Amino acid sequence: MPALAASPEMKQVALEDMPQKRATYYGYEYTGRQYFTYLNCQIQGGILKVAFYLPNCLRLNGDHPAYEVYLDKGNRQFLTYDCLSKKWRDAKLDRLEWNDRDHATACWASEKDFAMIQKYFSGKNGGYLGILDFQRSVRKEQLNQYHKRITDPWDQDLEQVPQLPKDWDRWVDKVAVQENFIFYRYKRGGAKTGYCTFCEKEVPIAGHPYHNEKGRCPCCRHSIVFKALGRAGYFQTGRYYAYLIQRCRDGFVIREFRASRIYRKGTLPHSEPYWHEFHRSIYDRSGEIRSYYWDMYCQREVRWISGKPCYYAFSGEQAGRVYGKTLLSLKKAELHGTGLVEWIRYQKITDPEKYLAVWERLPQMEQIWKAGLTQLTKECFHFCDRVRKMILYPKESGLIRALGLDAQKFHRLRQMNGDTNALGWLQLEKKIGKPVDNELLNWFEKNGISASDILFIIDRMSPVQVRNYLKKQNMHFNNSYKETLTTWQDYLAMAEKLHIDTSDEIIYRAHKLRQRHDELVLQCEKGDLQIQAEQMEKKYPHVNDICKEIQEKYAYADETYTIIAPSNVLDILTEGRMLHHCVGNNGAGERYYDRIERRESFILFLRRTDEPKDPYYTLEVEPDGTVRQKRTLFDRQHEDIEQATEFLLKWQKVISTRLTGQDLKLAQRSRELRNEEFIQMQKDRVVIHTGHLAGQLLAEVLLADLMENKEVLQCQGVPAAA
Repeated sequence: MPALAASPEMKQVALEDMPQKRATYYGYEYTGRQYFTYLNCQIQGGILKVAFYLPNCLRLNGDHPAYEVYLDKGNRQFLTYDCLSKKWRDAKLDRLEWNDRDHATACWASEKDFAMIQKYFSGKNGGYLGILDFQRSVRKEQLNQYHKRITDPWDQDLEQVPQLPKDWDRWVDKVAVQENFIFYRYKRGGAKTGYCTFCEKEVPIAGHPYHNEKGRCPCCRHSIVFKALGRAGYFQTGRYYAYLIQRCRDGFVIREFRASRIYRKGTLPHSEPYWHEFHRSIYDRSGEIRSYYWDMYCQREVRWISGKPCYYAFSGEQAGRVYGKTLLSLKKAELHGTGLVEWIRYQKITDPEKYLAVWERLPQMEQIWKAGLTQLTKECFHFCDRVRKMILYPKESGLIRALGLDAQKFHRLRQMNGDTNALGWLQLEKKIGKPVDNELLNWFEKNGISASDILFIIDRMSPVQVRNYLKKQNMHFNNSYKETLTTWQDYLAMAEKLHIDTSDEIIYRAHKLRQRHDELVLQCEKGDLQIQAEQMEKKYPHVNDICKEIQEKYAYADETYTIIAPSNVLDILTEGRMLHHCVGNNGAGERYYDRIERRESFILFLRRTDEPKDPYYTLEVEPDGTVRQKRTLFDRQHEDIEQATEFLLKWQKVISTRLTGQDLKLAQRSRELRNEEFIQMQKDRVVIHTGHLAGQLLAEVLLADLMENKEVLQCQGVPAAA
């Protein structure tokens, strides 16, 4: 297309456009010119070419435009040539660089050019706004097409979801919603009859009912709440989960609903049923699960969105009633071998998605609940991986052998309705061939000691001897058997490190455990850090490489503080030794190296920027920048941590932009493991026994220290820790 030059008319207007005081819509005054740019245009071959000129160029008698915009109405396309930068751009007019605050209304065009643009687009606007209207409509269409490419496969997949059963509404009203009422009219001497919402008829009332009093319907025998019609106004039942399992093209679908009833004063005793479907999971025959949830999609519309599959370790409670009429045929085919149908009949209120997720992770769960091990079954749902670790021989088809027990011990497990802790003791009993009677087992459980806690000494002492030794030494440990045991284990670990013969009874049954432990601590403090580092590197061979890998990703500094990553294991040991906390010893501190090895968390150093080589605070962080712990000398925190916390928030915001998809996956798993650990510590009521935090619950201390990276949580829609 031929070049467009500035017209004499627009040059004259530019010269006459002198700066004047002007007011904004809100009354703010500023000094500026009337026009920020000028345009002319032409049409050739159905293409509209528009040239935009800057005022300063026109006032200097310039002819060359700043931008040339090409628009194709037929093909719904536009393109801009940046004459100053000499490059093509696909930005809209409002995304180009202009030197005026109001470039939408302050663009000059001749009447002819204004009308030409208006006629070309057949719109209400001409000039600048006519072009921008077209560009915005094209972008909207492109965005719609982009989202359509994403959502169409979802919609096609969901087309296989069958219609709701004909009796669905009634089933929800009578079965899923588990609240019923008897409405009565108050009379002197007490009402004799009332309307039962389940029976849907008048029923006799015995005695003298009271408003909101619990009772039972004499006809249907359902639990009810009495409601006096004169006192009852608007109210709504609780929201109940309800599930519908149906056969579909690829396999079967589990549909999740929330249901309730609404009662209004003018229509009592009748109600308005309400239900809402918010989750679907399609289980195809290949084992793949495709989940969808009902929510706002990209701030555009409320629809079905792909994602949020049920996870076996999900800790929420979404149990509800399951529609039964579709189960019989599914039991013979799609659900055959899962035990789900039997489970639904056994456990009337349940979450079938959670059941299948746990069953996939732990196939022995079906045998566990069918064996009547109710406590162990609960742990399957709430602590699946803990139970999974107790399956010693997963390839065995029989549950007794899979658990590593014999018939007698399995019978004992059933009698006591044992959990994983009891199972662990029975497994240990069979392994060592020494009895652990119920009295001894109860003593260990009472004091928070599991079978795995005494494995370090069980090759040299029986469980009875372990208990007796703990009782003897306990007076030196504030009457905490758990602390005594931990100190004992730490003492033997240090002794082995120092090449002391721990098979000698004089050593492993030290007469004064506390004293001997403290003596070895002093010896270890004098040890060669390099040797310790080499030992740790052999045990955790990937830690050094991981430290090098995270150097750049997590490094950050401002004028006051600096965060750096250690170069190797030696750096971590040195930091811990200088700050006198557990990261510096390879006994209790090994859990940190184990987490680094598994990429569950990393160790970072917080330093003052003007003193970069001096240890200040040691941080334990998760892959997404969540700070689990921040500790200085002797595992303490001082008042200066408040100022440092502001810096850490800035750091989290910066590194959130550096994270990869793999980092986010690792962070999600780390978050799950951390939450499981906190839950277990709260359940066991683990108490800190030494130091300035002695007597406090460990979970509460760690939770108070936790700084989740809110930048990442907000992007993923993950709730923060409570």
